[in-house]
Amino acid sequence: MIAEFIYCTLLRPRPLRRLANWLIRALLPRTVRYDDAVVVLNPRDPVVSGALFFRVYERGELAFFREACRPGMTFLDVGANIGFYTALASKRIGPSGKIIALEPDPESHGFLKQTIAANNATNATALPIAAAATRGRLKLFVSSDNRGDNRLYQPDTSTTADWQALEVETEPVDELLERLSVERVDLIKIDVQGAEGSVIAGLEKTIHRSPGLVMMAEFWPHGLRQAGTDPKAFLENLRSLGLELFELTSKGDRVPLTNFDDLIARHPGRRYTNIIGRKTA
Repeated sequence: MIAEFIYCTLLRPRPLRRLANWLIRALLPRTVRYDDAVVVLNPRDPVVSGALFFRVYERGELAFFREACRPGMTFLDVGANIGFYTALASKRIGPSGKIIALEPDPESHGFLKQTIAANNATNATALPIAAAATRGRLKLFVSSDNRGDNRLYQPDTSTTADWQALEVETEPVDELLERLSVERVDLIKIDVQGAEGSVIAGLEKTIHRSPGLVMMAEFWPHGLRQAGTDPKAFLENLRSLGLELFELTSKGDRVPLTNFDDLIARHPGRRYTNIIGRKTA
């Protein structure tokens, strides 16, 4: 959180941000290793690849994922980026498990495939698809500063990044998994910068037929609203699908979610958290 504060707040002025990004890019190695997994870094992305290199990337999420990911699971990685969680999962679930990794950004998808190859992850399938409520094509707005901040809606003009719009393929996960002959999943990670509501809308059948499912999803109220989803309605829908909800702390602990309004109020603007859903029905 301190590193994020320094980068997002103290280095927010454009000249400082550009200098910081240049320095980070200059320092990036080709790969980093976490546990026994290799991640191929994107040398043009100072945020996700930089955070992985400096060992400050999603520490709470990583602690939880290490605990949740077990041999034989089917893991769905929505918004896989360069494949950090896909690489970790490949080693943990083993040859009897299966990974479906979705990343629509062509540049990030290329590094995702390199990460899969570097780990000899024959249990992983990478697809250049954006999970959504319907099949079609949408504009993906790609950030020049942070490939983890790509969005399926028009970005705020207040951001310091430059944006490029690319047209990408969308497909509901329910239809995609049926096409791949995957009936159920055990573990899901969703990080799509506010488009989580659309992902869930195309994932409900899979949630219903996946007993014991565990889901980790980013919860960013402002981003959800920008993408056309009411944050409270999003949480209520997850609960109606039989998921018991928790807030994930920065240390990887889970706190039961009992007050949706309080959770939303504590995360205004750029503030976000992660929620855990555990299938109970």
